Amino acid sequence: YRYRNQNNKERKLKFSYAPIKLPALKDTELTMVIVRGHGINPTMIITNLNPNSKRLTLAVLKAYIKRWRIEEYFRFKKQKFDFENFRVRSLKKIRNLDLILSIAIGFLALFSNQKKTKLRVFVKKVSERIFNIPDFEYYALADGIREILAKSYTGIASFLKSYYKKRRSQKRLRLSLPL
Repeated sequence: YRYRNQNNKERKLKFSYAPIKLPALKDTELTMVIVRGHGINPTMIITNLNPNSKRLTLAVLKAYIKRWRIEEYFRFKKQKFDFENFRVRSLKKIRNLDLILSIAIGFLALFSNQKKTKLRVFVKKVSERIFNIPDFEYYALADGIREILAKSYTGIASFLKSYYKKRRSQKRLRLSLPL
């Protein structure tokens, strides 16, 4: 099976499968899918499906990789934005916060696709990674953006004050005509 990784390099995966039994689940038929070429060490997936062909094994592999990306997304959301520590009481407010956070992460995704912009290079430098950026590079981008915003003492508050001050002064403007 051939696929393209994040750096758009073509990789070749080799996979095989074998039926296994676990001591804790003696009555359950399980299959181990072994994948080579996805990382340094082979990936081993245990499934209760009984793939009898390479095609079904490939379907199991694709489903697992997709599920792993989803798990990585939620872990990122919880760790970098402290999502579980928000103090809201209603389901509607939780959903609203989740939507806003998902939009912010979408911005990071769009931002990470732009490789050579000055802002992205600056954010990458500010994130101060000791080693290379990990495969899921949103962590480094989020760290860089957090560092930039942490150095701003007023944040968006000063912008909002000046914006509303201008709007209030425009409302007070009166037209006076000499008689």
